[in-house]
Amino acid sequence: MIFHFGDFELDTVTGQLQGPGGTVTLRRQTSRLLEVLLRHAPELVGRDTLLDEAWGRTALSPNVLPQAISELRQALNDSARSPRYIETLHRRGYRIIAPVQRLEMPPPSKASPGPEAASETAGRSRLAVAGSWAALAGLAVVLCAWWFQHSERQWLDRKVLPEVESLIETNVTAAWRVARAARQRAGDDPRLEQLWLNLTLPVDLASEPLGAEVAVADYAGGPNEWIVLGRTPLAAERLPLGMMRFRVTLNGHTPIEAAPNILPRAEIFQLHRLAETPRDMVYVPAGPVTYLFEQRRLPGFWIDRHEVTNRQFRAFVADGGYRNPAYWPEEIPAEGTTLTRSEILERLVDRTGMPGPATWALGTYPEGRDEHPVEGISWYEARAYAQWSGKRLPSVFHWYRAAGLGTRQAANFSNIIAASNFSGRDAVPVGSLGGLGPYGTYDMAGNVAEWCVNSAGDLRHALGASWQDNSYQFSDANAFDPMTRRSGMGLRLVLPTGPVDADLDPDLQLPEPVVSEPVDEATFAVYRRMYDYDPAPLEASIDEIDDSHQDWRRERVSFAAAYPNDRVTVQIFLPHAAEPPYQTVIHFPGGDAMLLGDSRDAGLLQVEPFLRTGRAVVYPVYQGTFERRPSLAPGPLGLRNLIIQQVKDVRRTLDYLETRPDIDSERFAFHGVSYGAARSPFVLATEDRFRTAMLVSVGLSPTRNLPPEIHQFNYLPRIRMPVLMISGREDFSFPYKSSQLPFFELIGTPGAHKRHVALQTGHLPPGYTDVVHHLLEWSDRWLGPLEAPISAVHVASEGGDTDDLIKIE
Repeated sequence: MIFHFGDFELDTVTGQLQGPGGTVTLRRQTSRLLEVLLRHAPELVGRDTLLDEAWGRTALSPNVLPQAISELRQALNDSARSPRYIETLHRRGYRIIAPVQRLEMPPPSKASPGPEAASETAGRSRLAVAGSWAALAGLAVVLCAWWFQHSERQWLDRKVLPEVESLIETNVTAAWRVARAARQRAGDDPRLEQLWLNLTLPVDLASEPLGAEVAVADYAGGPNEWIVLGRTPLAAERLPLGMMRFRVTLNGHTPIEAAPNILPRAEIFQLHRLAETPRDMVYVPAGPVTYLFEQRRLPGFWIDRHEVTNRQFRAFVADGGYRNPAYWPEEIPAEGTTLTRSEILERLVDRTGMPGPATWALGTYPEGRDEHPVEGISWYEARAYAQWSGKRLPSVFHWYRAAGLGTRQAANFSNIIAASNFSGRDAVPVGSLGGLGPYGTYDMAGNVAEWCVNSAGDLRHALGASWQDNSYQFSDANAFDPMTRRSGMGLRLVLPTGPVDADLDPDLQLPEPVVSEPVDEATFAVYRRMYDYDPAPLEASIDEIDDSHQDWRRERVSFAAAYPNDRVTVQIFLPHAAEPPYQTVIHFPGGDAMLLGDSRDAGLLQVEPFLRTGRAVVYPVYQGTFERRPSLAPGPLGLRNLIIQQVKDVRRTLDYLETRPDIDSERFAFHGVSYGAARSPFVLATEDRFRTAMLVSVGLSPTRNLPPEIHQFNYLPRIRMPVLMISGREDFSFPYKSSQLPFFELIGTPGAHKRHVALQTGHLPPGYTDVVHHLLEWSDRWLGPLEAPISAVHVASEGGDTDDLIKIE
């Protein structure tokens, strides 16, 4: 069948698409989708029909269809907003709107033989009958072989290759599974081999002792999905470029189940005999680790598989742990005075005044929470429990290495973040979410922050963040008053294999940023020109539309970047509670944008208040974040190039928004959180289309080894727009006096038009109520109040235990 439509022609036999410029190359699945649309034209074709007829519904992700439609539009030079070929009827389906002509290819014709020819043919046929019977047997063998090869090719063409290509975009481990099974059946197909090479990297796997069986499974998979790779040593085993669970077993030894970082090379799996393995602990091999620019080489050590639970801590309380003076210091400094042991213990009580964590009552934990992590304990209680148990609190170096941070192996956080407890409503039972670490620990990311032995001046380090925190804080350095007993503060212990060197327990503080005199205007003009670019067509397309949320519509848009050979992807959220043109908030996210591999997985906690009060939110995928994380040159100049591209992404986003009639281009606001807020000086000093800016959890960053053209203090005085800055006085990442105050004071905005709100929280507030109040008040002041009635804003209250409804009149 040949289809003529508009300026194009599709040959369904060859799969070739011919257009005004010649042959257009399409992926096989995209070509099939076009054929289905043309066969149904001009009828509307629903999503289910397209998935059934084009792909056969085999292991599809929900994004396959809009991605293929976007590819077709690009091939046809079509536009979703002004279509000539493919029209989208939102939430209903797609249809071809160009006239379609179908041309059936007739079978080859055969001339009828005359009587003499028929007689001669019959004669010859009788003479050949005997030989034909012999030939038929051989022909049958050939036909069987041909049929087998043909069916194998059809199986690859119609099922395997499209399925692998689709899964690569959403689940590389699942794609690896399908490709691996297909290679065992049809391993000599060059197309399959190329996909295999694209999907995998060779990895050497070894164990001590050798001969251990290694099996792997998808990180999020179930227990019945293990694939056995073989026995160690395994050389150049090709594994997918994604996070996987490994199971290593050897008779007489404790099995290992872990999710190791295998790039640039996998560490050796260290197996121990059953009698040598401490109960419910996992082994972390010797190796180097870096924390806050300090490097140490650690000997091997054991660490608890899980966080210490309520049940375990209850045994310490029942054994008189709070009454035994051996576990408590004679006195401690606190609040400008000195507390004696008895005064300390008077404060370490539960909600009813009995000894125990602040979250307990009547000397015990709430019913049904045996396996929840103990929380609401001070550093002193954590240390006392460690002494009672015969273990010790980890140093920050022990903790960081066990979590897979600060090592030569490239850490891949996105999977463990998705399987961990962040930004939640409560702690969960230990190990229940499946957040498996590189050496077999669970819940090192989130659930409860875990006290470490090291001091930071008067504070003590606590790492991993808690259920109250944002996911990117998993890898952040943090420290608290050692008497802090809020929800979310817990512990996990280590058991060294030998004496612990004193250099593992030093006082560690973040380096203070150095503030120099900003450069003069002529020098800054040179810096500013780094962010300029020549005007160029946007070549914009709306790639996805999602109307599934009852309160807003999500569009996924892409357009040409301001630098060569790249496109910027932007998510645009349009609220149903307001009418266009919309006031618009451009969001620059925190460090989770560098942990998650797909911007569709990003949360909206930080921007949802804007949406619910009738403002549009634009969420660009900046260079270096989410799915746009290319291999960038390391070092200060690599960082400079990244910052320049990110600023250009912001400016190019504004270029695109100015083309849309549903966006009010006179009312743009910038909203940055942590990582994004730290980029704000470069954005706001070089782009004057923002009416205002709102910055959360920010301060001056260290300038260590950075060139002056990316020193924040050279840009902050050039900011002139109204700025709201919200931070936490206990923020260890951006200390209040040495980082936050200088940042705010350097902003060039007149004093009446800038505001610094310092809350009694850490890097990010455990609740978001106060932050929402300030953000919405500032937005109304500088963007203008919204005319439409505003619905209630649903936000987590301080502490995260209840919900508040903040009504905005």
